[in-house]
Amino acid sequence: MISDQVFKDALDVALKAQKINIKDRKKIIQKYLDSPVLDRDKFIDYEESMARHCKAMKKASKKVRSEFEEQADLVHWFRKTYPDVWIYANRNGGTRTPREKIDQIREGVLAGVADLFAPGFMLYIEMKRAKGGVTSDAQIAFKNHVEQFGYRWILAEGFEDAREQILIIVEKNINKT
Repeated sequence: MISDQVFKDALDVALKAQKINIKDRKKIIQKYLDSPVLDRDKFIDYEESMARHCKAMKKASKKVRSEFEEQADLVHWFRKTYPDVWIYANRNGGTRTPREKIDQIREGVLAGVADLFAPGFMLYIEMKRAKGGVTSDAQIAFKNHVEQFGYRWILAEGFEDAREQILIIVEKNINKT
């Protein structure tokens, strides 16, 4: 296992490359230093790969990534970071024939349901692309409905925004215990 100082330094560099501010970097580092089950070597490898990914994305064209790409990155990060907490997609979007639409409505598909759900965190995540996403009235109605029952709902404008919001929620939960 790597030492605390080597872990802190490597994690700080990787988080800095991902444009995470110093205050949040310190919180994240401390959280993972305090974790008795974290495999530090694997975690550093993952964060370094995320840093490389962020640098590559910067060099890539200025095109705005699709909501699908942003959501796929979030699910990948979430499952690596919280392997014991489930996250799954609600398949409400997309194109379908009129017959398929009718069948899906009969099956229970409901407009406005958030894109992702993490039951362990009682968290619904509505993903949008980093720039240009629009929230519908049905999505706001869904948010208002689930929040009255104690669920959390976040609107995430891209992977980075979702990741930051989730880390804040997890940090608040850790501080409550």
